[in-house]
Amino acid sequence: MSKLTILEPRNLTEAMQFAEHICKSGMVPKDYQGKPHNTLVAMQWGYELGLAPMQALQNISVINGKPSIWGDAMMALVKAHPDYRGCHEYIDGEVAVCEVKRALPDGDIEVTKRTFSIKEAQTAGLTGKGGAWKAYPNRMLALRARGFALRDAFPDALKGIITTEEAKDYPDPEKNQPIKTVQAPLVGSEGDTVENILEAVSEAQSASNDIEPPTMLTLAIPGRESEQYQMQEEWAARYAELMLAMRQAEKLPHATRRTKLKELEQVNIDALNSLDLELNTELKQKRLDYNKQLSVEEKGGNDDQSWPNS
Repeated sequence: MSKLTILEPRNLTEAMQFAEHICKSGMVPKDYQGKPHNTLVAMQWGYELGLAPMQALQNISVINGKPSIWGDAMMALVKAHPDYRGCHEYIDGEVAVCEVKRALPDGDIEVTKRTFSIKEAQTAGLTGKGGAWKAYPNRMLALRARGFALRDAFPDALKGIITTEEAKDYPDPEKNQPIKTVQAPLVGSEGDTVENILEAVSEAQSASNDIEPPTMLTLAIPGRESEQYQMQEEWAARYAELMLAMRQAEKLPHATRRTKLKELEQVNIDALNSLDLELNTELKQKRLDYNKQLSVEEKGGNDDQSWPNS
């Protein structure tokens, strides 16, 4: 019995048509909905990394016109490599460390160790950005060290792609670059690379002036205007700030604070569920912890129900 072939475009035109159909679906991430060019780039990158089209769309992001992969997905790709022999990640004071082991052809084990410190983050201007770097500095340091170690230890598996967390820290490239005439490459043909696809897609986007705004995460704040964030870590940091403010609002009765914490979660449940599992779980657990703390404290305060400013 023959197997059903889901995706087998023979040229860039057919691949683009497939991407246009995929990006119209509500089942793909918001970053790709209505964006066929980004969808095509992600699928091509996924093909070269060994990911099926839908896996690629779930794990690859296009940041400033360049593909990147979420840190957890990068780790999964490396763990699937036949030469992978383990990874050890830890924080040593203000330095994140990642050690990756790889088996060599002669049977020896090569250990690649990379670090990223808070001092390096400060030099790069990352800590001053606020958001995730302020709320989750250890996590951001660990992801940066992980990206360096995995790329250096398994360049054949990752092909130079960087983590999405790292890509979002880089400034936007200059726009209005000269438009070049590019011969559309054949998908799947010899010599067909992501660079060819990126160049062809860039030409198409420039010619049509189709500049699409980034997908934003909305943070709903009861009684106030909503706030918009591009990075999920920044959204999570602001959400955690609001929860802490309500937890510490001593002028409010404890029952009122618990109610407002629950209300904040309910009006943002869709955004919460769109976050990485780790962030989602951490934020929901923090709200439960605050509720438990409030339930055992004495009551007191007035009816000041103000929210902290951005």
